[in-house]
Amino acid sequence: MPPESKSYQSLSTQVAERIAQEIRRQTWVGLLPSERTLTDTLQVSRKTLRKALTQRQQEGLIETTHRVGRRIKAKVSRAKRQEISVGLLTPESLEHLSSNTAMCVGELRAMLFERGVRLATFSGRSFFTQSPENALTQLVRQTPQTCWVLTHSNERMQRSLFEQQVPTLVAGSSYHGVQLPSVDPDYFAVCRHAAGVTLRHGHRRLALLITESQRAGDIESEAGFVDGVRSSSHADAESIVIRHDGTVAGASRMLARHFNRPAPPTALLIMKPIFYLTAFAFLAQRGLQVPDDVSLVSRDSDTFLPYLTPTPAYYLLSPKTYAKRLFALVMTLIRGAKIAHPQQRIEPRFIPGPSLGPPRLVA
Repeated sequence: MPPESKSYQSLSTQVAERIAQEIRRQTWVGLLPSERTLTDTLQVSRKTLRKALTQRQQEGLIETTHRVGRRIKAKVSRAKRQEISVGLLTPESLEHLSSNTAMCVGELRAMLFERGVRLATFSGRSFFTQSPENALTQLVRQTPQTCWVLTHSNERMQRSLFEQQVPTLVAGSSYHGVQLPSVDPDYFAVCRHAAGVTLRHGHRRLALLITESQRAGDIESEAGFVDGVRSSSHADAESIVIRHDGTVAGASRMLARHFNRPAPPTALLIMKPIFYLTAFAFLAQRGLQVPDDVSLVSRDSDTFLPYLTPTPAYYLLSPKTYAKRLFALVMTLIRGAKIAHPQQRIEPRFIPGPSLGPPRLVA
């Protein structure tokens, strides 16, 4: 019998071919990234990665150098680099991020592809710590990109790339004093509006459920929420900020602390749709109904929200609209042109829902 036209390739062989392809593209220069970065980027286990690296090392494509890492031995002329590449940096792989984020990345990748630009994704928690400088410096040196796009970034990340003068776009809000271009929903306006619409429904004890991360967009959210309550005509209105550690247990614990008080909040504005689910479940366990006992509003949108009962009130910004703004700024950075309006804010559309109603009158 004639041999098969294409034999089966193991996963490690496929990964080895991907590594060789990225080396030819000059995605990595000089040294390969660390094993942790490679496993996150290539989405494989460390065992599979090591098999692939061993294969390429035996072929002479790379070599292991004591205390330095794996050095690229192949000589590739920079003139052979065929494509412009944009690096997208995320704390986790795309499948672990929200559906809205994944859809936005998909839209951005498609727009860039039409212009002949490659979007390369890099993920890893080491870049998102409170001391990310060394990891970021190594990343941009070993995997040079035309420009970088940061998601979920903290202040130290932004400041590090800004000070290194690395062309960078923040998918989010840039911090005060960090002059990086950014695109984000207008969270100050959103949360100020949410406070106002909740007050108009008759609520006077309003709470903001927010993580302790203090990302720039969350700082703007808190400022808008507090301003919306403070500047209202209701002198008896109270703005309550409930901070949690970003876990379900932490959010539930902080909610319990505030709902154990004699006068608990009657309305919650919630950062991140996943914590809308946490708050909803917490209230249900307490026998509290939405919106009869507590009203809920989500600052952000996600695909699952319309499937909840009662339907949440939330703020809608389509992933495609957001991706278009990112795309325009990325192309400006690629051209090396000056960005006329570096801090761009988009106003999401408020979607009323029956999760927001008047507070229950207590005799």
